[in-house]
Amino acid sequence: HYIIEGGEEIYTDDVGSPKGTTIIVRDLFYNIPARLKFLKKDVQEGNYISAILERIAISNPHISFKFIRDGKLSFQTPGDGNLKSAVYSVFGKEFTSQLLPVQYENNGISVSGFVTKPTAGRGSRSMQTFFVNGRYVKSVVFLSALEAAYKNSVTVGKYPACVLFVKLPFEAVDVNVHPAKTEVRFFEEKKVFDVIYNGTLSAVIDDKSRVQATFQTGKAFIDAPEKGEQLSFGETANPVSTVQNPGVMNNVFESKSVENTKIQDENSQRKSVHIKITDFGAPVSGSESYVKSPDKGEEKQLDFLKDEYYSPNVTVINVSEKTRKCEKTDVNLNENSQKKADLIPVDAEKIPPEFKYIGEAFNTYLIAELEGKLILIDKHAAHERILFEKFKNEGVGESQMMLFPVTVTLSADEYSAILDNLDLLLNAGYEITDFGDRTVKLNSCPPQLTDENLGDVLTEIAGYLSNNINTLMPEKLDWIYHSMACRAAVKAGNFTSRYEAEKFVGVILSNDDIRYCPHGRPVLIELTQKELEKQFKRIM
Repeated sequence: HYIIEGGEEIYTDDVGSPKGTTIIVRDLFYNIPARLKFLKKDVQEGNYISAILERIAISNPHISFKFIRDGKLSFQTPGDGNLKSAVYSVFGKEFTSQLLPVQYENNGISVSGFVTKPTAGRGSRSMQTFFVNGRYVKSVVFLSALEAAYKNSVTVGKYPACVLFVKLPFEAVDVNVHPAKTEVRFFEEKKVFDVIYNGTLSAVIDDKSRVQATFQTGKAFIDAPEKGEQLSFGETANPVSTVQNPGVMNNVFESKSVENTKIQDENSQRKSVHIKITDFGAPVSGSESYVKSPDKGEEKQLDFLKDEYYSPNVTVINVSEKTRKCEKTDVNLNENSQKKADLIPVDAEKIPPEFKYIGEAFNTYLIAELEGKLILIDKHAAHERILFEKFKNEGVGESQMMLFPVTVTLSADEYSAILDNLDLLLNAGYEITDFGDRTVKLNSCPPQLTDENLGDVLTEIAGYLSNNINTLMPEKLDWIYHSMACRAAVKAGNFTSRYEAEKFVGVILSNDDIRYCPHGRPVLIELTQKELEKQFKRIM
């Protein structure tokens, strides 16, 4: 039993103990004010220590490590010599279930370990872990080789994760590049690149497993009672809840009658039906009823152009559980239920100039004629800019509470970054709590993102925050709003109705400040009649 304080031996003696070594660290830098002053919060410093111990535990699977933090067990590895067991103990079940084994050797260089399946791509590179001769390192060669092997396999914007061990002769690597020895250089980088590339590619190609279909069985979001709109079906249907589910219409109801459904009031006249416009055409979970729009469905609409209620006729389809036959009934909405849409979220007093809407090219570019010029508008870039400015000026609105919160396991740095920015994220519409063991729980999200993969969204945010610790808070918030606007904006290729498109062009042409998207790409380009005539050789 050995105790040392400030470099001085305090106590030493023999003591009975089970096999192994126990190290207890308390009050680090207590007698070095200069260092103590610049320590981060306890949580962040603890995460730094956790990250180091995780790497040591993974690189020594034959040793059992138990990490106790603030009196709680953070992780414990079995020490059975099985690398996958150590990875499971440190990174958890979800990460380990997506791993593919790697084993390859060439030119005296070998690589072994695990890489993730292409379908398990992450929003950042934080879970890419490399070891050279048993020591944790960072290397651009490793990153390039790994991601080159996944080219055309992993989703664009996603990154593979890995735990890879590279072994090579000691004289083939220079470790004196970084004071902490975390960066290394190789005398023959091409050979190292080829080994990692071929080993990883072989693992990906040899994987014969198929992507398993998954279906959501529960309702993912809860509408606030004062905001929930109900369907009125007289005696034939009873609105039971206003639970929202991504990919499913907002109003969930159960039918009391499975045949001869009639929509009528006491005077046998049609009653008004209030139906939100989002996600028409998808079957309702737990019910055989759904609502279908007569027009071609679109994944995303220019939401600030919508009326709150869908104004054209709506087809209500009820499927009998016994006969599975469909009975269609057209329902006209009450005129009083239609509300004026908030068409211009920027300057409502600006009147758009007179223009002629021509059409849309490739379901991406809106085309209009204005004062002898041909105007081409990138609808995604323009919508993204409008949403970005709206979020900055007005916020995201009331967060959408989730019936089933999403839990996300992060790297130590990402976990620390999220916990350090909880207030910032709350201002952006994300209510997040600490779930322990490098896991956070997302309880509420911005209403604009209910159709997104929220696990990927949170991972992307965590990656940004961990890589931009010293960035000012306003800049971090702008980045989060930017990311949100990009995801919520109508996508290139989505169908847009003529009514929406015309209104949208009017918004863009009446606001001179909407000229570039948050990425810096142009929103609008002009082609003059003179330039067009030059191309056709009508004038010289």
